Amino acid sequence: MVKLGFSVDNHFDVNRIDPDEAARRQAAYLLAHHYGLYVNAGDSFNDFQQTLAYYHHLQQLVGPAVQIRFLAGNHDLVKGISYEDAQRGIDPLYLHEQSLTVGDNTVIIGNNGWYDYSLAPQDLQQTADFAQWKRAYWIDSAIDQPVTDAERMARVLTTTRQALAANAGKRVIYVTHFVPTPAAMYYSPEHQWWQMATGMMGSAKLGAMLEQAQVAAVVFGHLHRRQAPLKRGGTTYYHQPMGYGLKRLNEWGTADWFHEWTSTLVTLTA
Repeated sequence: MVKLGFSVDNHFDVNRIDPDEAARRQAAYLLAHHYGLYVNAGDSFNDFQQTLAYYHHLQQLVGPAVQIRFLAGNHDLVKGISYEDAQRGIDPLYLHEQSLTVGDNTVIIGNNGWYDYSLAPQDLQQTADFAQWKRAYWIDSAIDQPVTDAERMARVLTTTRQALAANAGKRVIYVTHFVPTPAAMYYSPEHQWWQMATGMMGSAKLGAMLEQAQVAAVVFGHLHRRQAPLKRGGTTYYHQPMGYGLKRLNEWGTADWFHEWTSTLVTLTA
């Protein structure tokens, strides 16, 4: 049996966490608790190069006992990487559009994910200009992207469909940054800013595909709203983001980042 750990939305820089201390403490925990694989599902730093350096450091600290992999959330893509490089297998630890076999019959499929506005309320989908709102108000406007959001999400769906077909008959754990199902969403009609932001949360089409393929488990983040495991048919969704521990925006239950990381670590087995 292989013990698998998944985490998301650590935001080391925004949370003002020393990366060297974080890597040492995470490495010690993963080794002490006998994890064989650790996957971070995105939003580690607001700079892809810092994210890449962090997970290489973590891999060096744990050595061959633990495989380290990571995805890029929207924050990681703000700086330090082009759109073209973000879609390529530019590093052995980068799990985007990659599959990793663990145990006897389990495969981890990784994909950064994206969004197509399909998680927004129906009335807004009919009337709102999400692309214009994004350019004016959303951090993703700084991300290098020569294609539309719909086109970027179409690639996610295409490469996911191909990965699922290539691994048919296996137990699949799918890891992504963005929200893959409307069942995990929440809405606040009295807050129009948030209602518009829901368009940038993910895609309902992805979850429909994963459930149809009977994917065993889906790990994701981005929404910053911790939830109990959500089962839909044969698929269980895990959404346990670490999130922000700031005075102006505190999503933690304690003041200790390490406690928040360990308490939101999703553990599965293969």
